[in-house]
Amino acid sequence: MIFYKIYTSIPTVTPTRDIIDKITEESIVWNSAHGITGILLCLEDRYFQFLEGEEEQVLNIFNKIKTDPRHKELYVRIKGFEKERIFREWSMGSWMLNNEELNSLSALGDLNAYMKDSGSTVYSPKKFVSMMQNILDTWIAHEPERSKRLRG
Repeated sequence: MIFYKIYTSIPTVTPTRDIIDKITEESIVWNSAHGITGILLCLEDRYFQFLEGEEEQVLNIFNKIKTDPRHKELYVRIKGFEKERIFREWSMGSWMLNNEELNSLSALGDLNAYMKDSGSTVYSPKKFVSMMQNILDTWIAHEPERSKRLRG
């Protein structure tokens, strides 16, 4: 079984493509060595990250992430186990979206609604896994050239 953890946080500085690329490059190196896969979404004023792998390794990197000064107000949204990985093709991907782009991509409607939700709605693990699969499919269709940067 593959363990996954999803969290959100608030950037401490305005995210730029350079910042996201640096985080992605660091993640590819570490994740490749520790069997972690996932994606980091930067949604204007919030980070949304999905990590998957062996439970011990995901918890290790998550403990490291918690102390990273590039973000604050880290909140674990959900964690659990799945039979297989969603992001099995790479060690880390990233996608930077502004709110207009997020609203224009219909496949990301669930994520958009979730990010606007004040926490009153409970999302089931199955819903989150489906949301992550939709993100992956949309990400690949939207920017196919990005996959060149993700292999680790």
